[in-house]
Amino acid sequence: MELIKRLDKYNLHYGFLEDSKDFSFEVHPERIIIRNDALRTKDRKLYADYLAQKFPDRLEEALSSYDSTAANLFKLTKTEAKAIFKKNGVNLLRSDISMLEQDAIFTAQVVPQEVLPSEEEDTNMKLIHNKIFPEKVFDRPYIWIDASCLSNVNLST
Repeated sequence: MELIKRLDKYNLHYGFLEDSKDFSFEVHPERIIIRNDALRTKDRKLYADYLAQKFPDRLEEALSSYDSTAANLFKLTKTEAKAIFKKNGVNLLRSDISMLEQDAIFTAQVVPQEVLPSEEEDTNMKLIHNKIFPEKVFDRPYIWIDASCLSNVNLST
């Protein structure tokens, strides 16, 4: 989905363009969507320009985080993802945009068993930061993975 259409879709759900101050930096849907697009298209300037306009006080910190993610962002096949998840013990993924979207970037996580969610989130109500089990993404032709939290990412596995 192109950026403008995605922004419109999420704004209909969250109303962030009308009430932007209702959202903190961490969960601001517009910021998350623009970051996602910039990461996937390798357009750091898009994200930097947005931050300079909307969150100038967070610019340095946010670009540092962006750079870390960009250096550890992989577009994987199901087979590659399964191997990396198994090798690293990944048992939870957190999406940036809706986990239902092919363009979602998933942060791979290893969490203690007692912290794992007992039931799935309502992805119709919550369009950002969905927590899901890794097997839920294996029906895709490819999977965007942010592996910056993992130590053993080797695509020749």
